[in-house]
Amino acid sequence: QSHVLSQTDCIIVGSGVAGLSSALRLAKAGWRVTVLEREEIGREASWAGGGILCPLYGWRYPEPVMRLAAAGMAQYRRFTDELSANGHTDPELFTSGMLILDPGSSPAEQSTVSNWATRYGIRHQWQDASQHFPHLSQERALWLPDIETVRNPRLMRALVESVRAAGVDIRAYTPVHGLILDGAQVIGVRTEQGDLFAEHVLITAGAWSGQLVPDPLIPGLSPADIFPVRGQMIRFGAAMHTGLATILMDEGVYLIPRKDGSVVVGSSVEHVGFDKHTTDEAMTRLHRKAVELWPNLAHAPIAQQWAGLRPGTRDEIPYIDAHPEIAGLFVSTGFYRNGLAMAPAVAELITDVMLGRPTQIDLGDYRIDRI
Repeated sequence: QSHVLSQTDCIIVGSGVAGLSSALRLAKAGWRVTVLEREEIGREASWAGGGILCPLYGWRYPEPVMRLAAAGMAQYRRFTDELSANGHTDPELFTSGMLILDPGSSPAEQSTVSNWATRYGIRHQWQDASQHFPHLSQERALWLPDIETVRNPRLMRALVESVRAAGVDIRAYTPVHGLILDGAQVIGVRTEQGDLFAEHVLITAGAWSGQLVPDPLIPGLSPADIFPVRGQMIRFGAAMHTGLATILMDEGVYLIPRKDGSVVVGSSVEHVGFDKHTTDEAMTRLHRKAVELWPNLAHAPIAQQWAGLRPGTRDEIPYIDAHPEIAGLFVSTGFYRNGLAMAPAVAELITDVMLGRPTQIDLGDYRIDRI
């Protein structure tokens, strides 16, 4: 019974925003927590995203996605205040607002959008784009004045600082190769550095999650059910201080202003497996669209280009659940493009599940065996 000697109450596999924010909640509830990461800490999808704290074209998502995102958005200011109090990195949360140039042109579409915004308490106005940007001519643009952004790499750094301050053991370069089971109970994980034991294991490994869970035991959670979706990004440097103050969105491409004057542009949606290379084709398309939307970028230097792998699911709805057949095994993954916005709510939910407390949100839609 070697697992009785475990040094930790919970092993979390994956150090993205879902894993680290859950680690913080569990540690604050008094648990000893160990986070294992296959590569660098917090450097996958959570690091690579744009940081817009609202689903893009949110009215097109399944309702369970928007419900979770709205719950996360409502908690964000409190969440980042907590991180800032525990560490010295500013996540750069700020209210930039977002102007969507192509929300839909028919009255029916606009009615759908208005109903969506009203339902989730998102202030919205229909305006001529030229009111904000004289060079743009779209007549019925959607202005969402309260949309916030964070700067992903800084949010992740602040989160790591807070998690470490809470006493969590975070281990980089420790890939997990499988679970250790005792009958129908999880008792630990296998890593290259040896076996680690705990009575609770939480899988928050993003696009890699499906590979970690024993296939036949889990109806509806295999590599086929959680898969990588590549997104490529550009950051224009702040040298020019391009003057963009608001998120601009059109035809699936967004421009995000950062506090230092740099501008992040994204993103592609590509099904290419676990390939994180950038491509000239995507970079050219993003650059062209960025300059069309904000001509000041025409001569701005490109500071960075990168790609990340979002964890997609077949129905775009994440998995947040206790495993139906393996005691002690929990899953929180498949957040696709909205993991950052959802994170505070998701961490609270999975912590409540693991501690046996009632949840604020009905988890039926996020079950592992929903298929």
